[in-house]
Amino acid sequence: MKVRFTVIKNEDAENYLDDRDKSELSRILWKIQELRHLNGKPALNTYLVVNTDEPYATDIVRIMQANNHWGPVSDHNQAEMQFKGDTLLLPETEGAI
Repeated sequence: MKVRFTVIKNEDAENYLDDRDKSELSRILWKIQELRHLNGKPALNTYLVVNTDEPYATDIVRIMQANNHWGPVSDHNQAEMQFKGDTLLLPETEGAI
């Protein structure tokens, strides 16, 4: 599955970013919102987020597969996740902090 979203837990931003970082993050998010609006897209989207280590994650993947929203990666520069039986396999990451 192509990685299409970046999710930052609000609590992590609050706990791990200093005031300058928070200001920069806010500026970047505002810029994306404004440019989406100028391009005729909704300024804000709302998403459901599921941690892959939750016991129901495989159920979510099956629902996505049934609705053609889970498939092979077409971009070799994107991370790939595989669904094998009842196990969701995630790629190993190098240099993770």
